[in-house]
Amino acid sequence: MEEVNVAGTANVIAGRPGRVVLASSAAVYGAWPDNPCPLVETDPPRPNPECAYAGHKVAVERICRDAVETVSLRVAAVLGPHADPAVRRAVAGYRLAVPAVSGVRSALQFLDEADAVAAFVAAGSARGELPPVLNVAPDGWLDAAGVAEVSGGRVLSLPRGVLLRGSQVGHRLRLFPFGVDRAVLVSGPLALDPTAAAASLGWRATKSSAEVVRSMVGR
Repeated sequence: MEEVNVAGTANVIAGRPGRVVLASSAAVYGAWPDNPCPLVETDPPRPNPECAYAGHKVAVERICRDAVETVSLRVAAVLGPHADPAVRRAVAGYRLAVPAVSGVRSALQFLDEADAVAAFVAAGSARGELPPVLNVAPDGWLDAAGVAEVSGGRVLSLPRGVLLRGSQVGHRLRLFPFGVDRAVLVSGPLALDPTAAAASLGWRATKSSAEVVRSMVGR
């Protein structure tokens, strides 16, 4: 994964592009109990150490920013008909249980794949200078209970350590499509404010997080 994300980005930069629209991730902010809700672009990246992917995205943002004019789109979790099978399986699991950390508020966002594409097209075709970072997410968010209400499942609230260890064991046993690297992203609120994207790109998500989850679980 690091070879693809970090070394691959370095290869692109070596080709000396004039401008880069980077697919970054909401995960760069990290899921922490003390996160503001929602997060804005000036909030510092604090990736969870258990999520290597988030660390890679922080690194590639830096690589691009230091080399060329770049707008990094920090994108919420993208779902849709073309989602990776592992992602589809994970979301289908919401029909049974929605994981949550005991005593920690949650804030989750899900972006329709067509809305994500529209954001990248808008950034790529924009004239003039753009902010170096833009959050790409639906307005509003769902807590664990909200996801459960949409999916028909129940909230499974566990101590953080139990949830993370259990997710890793379940992944090794091939019971879960992902392990601790994704489970850690419910350790705190991880909702983005998309106001700047609306102002800079004229972009807004057409589907809410609830609509996106509902379409994925068939309700």
